[in-house]
Amino acid sequence: MVAVLVLDPIHEDGLALLRARTDIALDYLPEPDTHDIAAHLCEAEVLLLRGRTLPRAMFEGAERLRLISRHGVGCDNLDLDLLRAQGVRVAISADANWLSVAEHTLALMFAAAKALHVGDRAVREGRWAVRDALGTREIAGSDVLVVGYGRIGRAVAERCAALGARVRVHDPAFAETPPFAAAPALSEAMAEADFVTIHIPRLPATMGLIGADLLRRLRPGAVLVNTARGGIVDEGAVLAALETGRLARYATDVLADEPPAPDDPLLARDDVILTPHSAAMTAEAARRMATGAAENILDFIDGRLAPEMAVI
Repeated sequence: MVAVLVLDPIHEDGLALLRARTDIALDYLPEPDTHDIAAHLCEAEVLLLRGRTLPRAMFEGAERLRLISRHGVGCDNLDLDLLRAQGVRVAISADANWLSVAEHTLALMFAAAKALHVGDRAVREGRWAVRDALGTREIAGSDVLVVGYGRIGRAVAERCAALGARVRVHDPAFAETPPFAAAPALSEAMAEADFVTIHIPRLPATMGLIGADLLRRLRPGAVLVNTARGGIVDEGAVLAALETGRLARYATDVLADEPPAPDDPLLARDDVILTPHSAAMTAEAARRMATGAAENILDFIDGRLAPEMAVI
């Protein structure tokens, strides 16, 4: 029997796949505390993990662990060097949530371009005349810079092009030539962008990448959208760019600290649009992430984990 531990709520369809296997002993902890996790992880051979970050000591004590199956794509909540040294494999649900995140990116882009949050509040407060001062714009005919050309970045680029935008792509890690204008130098590409949308992983090399130097290069009144990870964008630099008008709006699904502190200055600004790291949490994507993570576990047990799902 393979001991499988699932932490935090996942879609029932994913659990059903695991429960159907007679060679799996399943422990499902939908609302675990630290004590519960520590008690179960030391016996687990496989861990299905959402976005929770566990202390290093827990993994060091998980001597039986052979696989972590991520409920999603990002692995910034894992110490991959430690896991590699321990011989633990890591798998992701690589094809589960890209569409939901791409659609959310477009939603944030439209919300920023059309000032939907400002208009909504104005109507509720009886300020109808605000419609003459919203500073809205069209995406068609604008210059959109897509930073990162993985599954999500590619989907966003294609949809922006379909809207009539001029799309440029920056991704040094992408070996192929995208069907859009490539932008080898990020600093130069920022200077030609009306909209910048971020789709790169959070790594030591990308922390604070979108900072003051790059933001100063933007066209005045540009829009920055982030559905990647908090920390890639320097939020202090964003606040400064908003104050000068270099940025018209910042629309983000992710923050450096999640959830944010009540006194976070981003929360007080009308030129910032915030969502609670929810881009991937559509009903469809939640089911695909759960079933994808479960299928990766079954494939691992059966010795046929797909290479495109394996991180290490």
